[in-house]
Amino acid sequence: MSRSITVEYTINPPASSGQSYELSTTKKHEFAIRGSLAESGQSEHYKSLREGIAQARQEVGEELTAWRDAVGKAELNKETKKPQTDDEEDEEENDA
Repeated sequence: MSRSITVEYTINPPASSGQSYELSTTKKHEFAIRGSLAESGQSEHYKSLREGIAQARQEVGEELTAWRDAVGKAELNKETKKPQTDDEEDEEENDA
């Protein structure tokens, strides 16, 4: 029996941005774990597990970072709050 680490995720980007993204919203990865505890011994088995987890972390992390960057740029392009002018600031000071 083959052992592996499986990571599957679905991204639901904000619909309010009205933007379509070139990135895939659904991904599934399988990272093979070499050997088994009985075949390779405890030390080698855990070494293989650590390598598989590190590979999964690296690959999924890069993909999620790409999503964060894409959505972040879209959020920055949204309408921002209008900065106050000097006249508005003076009015607030007079009210106080």
